[in-house]
Order: sequence, then C-alpha cells, then structure tokens
Amino acid sequence: MFDTKTIADLTKSLNWAAERQKILAHNLANADTPNYKRRDLAFPQELKESMKRLPLTRTHPRHLTGQERQGGITQPEWGMVRVDRNNVDKEVEMVKSTQNVLYYQGLSQQLNGQFKRLRTVIQGRS
Repeated sequence: MFDTKTIADLTKSLNWAAERQKILAHNLANADTPNYKRRDLAFPQELKESMKRLPLTRTHPRHLTGQERQGGITQPEWGMVRVDRNNVDKEVEMVKSTQNVLYYQGLSQQLNGQFKRLRTVIQGRS
C-alpha cells in the first residue's frame, strides 16, 4: 500500500527537478551573455547511473529479463551559435522549463498521494 523507498525516490526526483529548474532559469538569464553555453541536467544519465547500482533480478518466470538496451537514443547537443557565440534559444529554454514544472507538479501529486495513504493507515478508516 505504501513504501518508504517510493517516498525517498520521489523526494530525490523532486530535488533533481528543482535543481534542473535553477539551471534552466540560469540559461534564460544568460540568453544575451556573449560566449555563454547552455547547461542542463541529464535525467537519463542519472537514471543509468542509479541502474548500475540496482541489481535487476527475475523473481517470477513471467517477468521480463533485466537487460540493458545497447545503442540507446541520445539527443545530440544542439543549438545555433550566434555571432556572440551564445547557443541559448529562449523559446526552447521556456519549453524545457515548462516541461520541468509539469514534471515537478506530477511528482508532487504522487508524493502527496503517498502521504495521504500513510495518514489513512495511521488514522484508520472513520
């Protein structure tokens, strides 16, 4: 019904999204700074690193095997380089920022649901 590991994972994800939002805001603030190169946090890379620490085991014959996919899709570093050698595109950064906010809100709702379930278990049904 509830799991403290789930709460911990949701909290880590919220922290990651908050840190990413700071970086995206920094990119927007420096959109007109000469020689500024955009930065971002790569969630797939973080996930891959955490998967290395998580051994996948098959506990039931109908479970899928835990195997890594080779040659995964990567998004190359893009961006036009203007005369001032800045590669920040304001519109793209705004879209990424909006996506990140929606991701954060979704995580917040999931975490809130976990706490509601805990509260129900602690208080009992009335």
